[in-house]
Amino acid sequence: MVLSEKELDLLREIGNIGTGNAATALSQLTNKKVEITVPKAEVIPISKIPFVFPEPEDLVVGVRMSVHGDIAFDVLLVLNRLAAKRILQDLLGSPCEDVTQLDELSKSALKEVGNIMCGSYITALAEFTGLYLDPLPPDLTVDMLAAIISEAVLPTASYEDSAIYVETELSIEDLQSISSYMLLIPGENSLETVFKKVGLR
Repeated sequence: MVLSEKELDLLREIGNIGTGNAATALSQLTNKKVEITVPKAEVIPISKIPFVFPEPEDLVVGVRMSVHGDIAFDVLLVLNRLAAKRILQDLLGSPCEDVTQLDELSKSALKEVGNIMCGSYITALAEFTGLYLDPLPPDLTVDMLAAIISEAVLPTASYEDSAIYVETELSIEDLQSISSYMLLIPGENSLETVFKKVGLR
């Protein structure tokens, strides 16, 4: 699918609005000032997704939400180890030594952050388009980045060309910012439906 500049702008704007929603929700969760900036928001070919992330062999935490309803798509939040540890320290007040050995409380906390981050993008898309979107509970995976990305994008590669890639910097109480990455991976014909709904097709 070849996207026009207006269509690209729409997808970027949904990414930016989702980020704003996420900052507000995370502030409420942590009772701390949370700011999220978006250094990069772009629409990229699915075939190039594995190459836009630094260090594909790094161990990361992935939180993935699948969405059904008028359209189907997946939203994936990727946190590197340091980011996941910082978030757990802020939320639970105790250090996390090893993200491969997470207890149930830590898993729940990271899922909730993923729920907020991914859910904010889902809400932004629903509000922008008026589409009914029904997200499923998030799944948490700790694995090499390349493996998490491959599992997320392979099912869609045969029928969609593009995904939305959002790089975010998350700052809690003005501490050193945390880098995270969001991917919105469209299901079959979902982008076409979105663009028709807002009058761009």
